[in-house]
Amino acid sequence: MRNGLGLKWVISGSFLLLIAVVLLIYSLLLPEYSLRGLLYTASAMMEEEAQYFARHYKKDPNTPPPHNYFYTSVIGKEALPEKIRQMLDTPPSLSFGAVQVFGDLDSDDDDENRAVLAQPLGDGKTLYMYDVDHDQEEGGEVETPLSDAYLDRELRGVNFISVAVFVPALIIIALLVWWLVRPLGRLAQWSATLKDADAVSGERPNFGFKEFNMLADALAQSVQQVQAASLREGRLLRYTSHELRTPLAVLKANIELLALQSGGVLPPPLQRIQRSVLNMQRIAETLLWMSRELPEALPEEAIDMSSLVGELIEEQRYLIGTRDIELLLTISNEPCRLPVTACRIVVGNFLRNALQYADDGSVEIHFEHPHLRIVNRIREATKVEPSSDFGYGLGLELMRQLCARLGWRIEVLAQEQLFTVTLNFEAAPVEEEPAAANSPAPAAS
Repeated sequence: MRNGLGLKWVISGSFLLLIAVVLLIYSLLLPEYSLRGLLYTASAMMEEEAQYFARHYKKDPNTPPPHNYFYTSVIGKEALPEKIRQMLDTPPSLSFGAVQVFGDLDSDDDDENRAVLAQPLGDGKTLYMYDVDHDQEEGGEVETPLSDAYLDRELRGVNFISVAVFVPALIIIALLVWWLVRPLGRLAQWSATLKDADAVSGERPNFGFKEFNMLADALAQSVQQVQAASLREGRLLRYTSHELRTPLAVLKANIELLALQSGGVLPPPLQRIQRSVLNMQRIAETLLWMSRELPEALPEEAIDMSSLVGELIEEQRYLIGTRDIELLLTISNEPCRLPVTACRIVVGNFLRNALQYADDGSVEIHFEHPHLRIVNRIREATKVEPSSDFGYGLGLELMRQLCARLGWRIEVLAQEQLFTVTLNFEAAPVEEEPAAANSPAPAAS
């Protein structure tokens, strides 16, 4: 429900912000366009008066130039006041229609600003019309209380309309958001109960909107499919574990009988079978542990890493073949407690790859709790393409999953012709390491 409330506030806040921006823009544009309307009116009046005078001047050149309270006019630039003539020699500060304004618009002194209109006449002369400043006259500028009151009344009406639009819009948006988000919050609440199989198979609530109901149906169907797949996977694992354990136990018992009959020493083919059966048994146990949704912690035992590595070397020594490889062991005798089976699988996997892919020379195995480092020489540390083939042992992906479950960290470093794998047994949050995914075959298959 928290998410639903948060979404409601986000949506309502967005709408309110939008309305506020629209009203702000409206408030800023209102005086701007009001001023433009006044300027248009002034320009139209002066231009119409100038053209009216030009028609009459064409018939009678003695027609006097127009003059009224707002503006006056003269024929010829030389007839203008000296101050206005000087202004005409400078660029205009503002142009609207046929009128140009000269002077500093930011100045509060109206005498510093002049609006001038130039109307060509038929005989080559020019009529100049300019506004009249009445501030210097006795009594000052004439007041217009009735017109000012009308303008104030209209502006108050505009402000009232702005508030009258904003408040109902706010209420309508709040109601609309509540109407839309409330079923969305119920949908979020209901989706959290889908972890229970009974909730999925039960009757779905009605969320009031066709789209929400369709989304709920699709969500319930997806959860049902995932649960069905999980059940199938669980059954497969149980059946597989049962079916694998029986033949493995039979193979192990018969190999032990053959070892007794042969005086305790098996021929090489049977030794390979014995090693494979032992590896399969360990892998099956580990995979079953990893497949559990909430796996129990593997029991830890005191491990002598020197003995464990020695046993694994003897098991994997056949991989060396005829190559001249020297094993350099630096293993601390410091006691440590680790899950024995998982430790044998992970360390054995790394050791197997090191022995299989190493060139003639040496393989260094260094252990000082909690770090195990294996360094081997390879021909070339080339980048390999991702493949679905896991190679030997559990495969790189399964190894990473196993270490992630245990909290161990894997670091892979390829330099020139040296390949280094470091395993940190200290439990810590594990992060994916891109280098391992693109490392060459000796990494940890």
